[in-house]
Amino acid sequence: MKPPQAFYDFTLQLHQDLDLVYPGWSSEASDARRELYEDFRQGFGDRSVAKLSAYFGLLLNDEYADLEAIWTKESRADWLFERQGIRRLLEDFRAWASAS
Repeated sequence: MKPPQAFYDFTLQLHQDLDLVYPGWSSEASDARRELYEDFRQGFGDRSVAKLSAYFGLLLNDEYADLEAIWTKESRADWLFERQGIRRLLEDFRAWASAS
């Protein structure tokens, strides 16, 4: 399944902003991930957020999806996460998208 354009936009922004703009992004106490997601919404719109959230939902619900392989092959981010880190990022984005 080919990712939507929103996936490429998100991962490119993630790569560009992660450590420079949001140095505390991985901390549970930090709001940096939420700020990153909100910046994505402001830059690409609600429709991209919805498409990305839906795509993440498909990946998370597919028990055979290799998140690491998909991230490595399709992502425009140079950041490599271990499998649980990718799953956590996808789940966190979906939770934010559904709450906002």
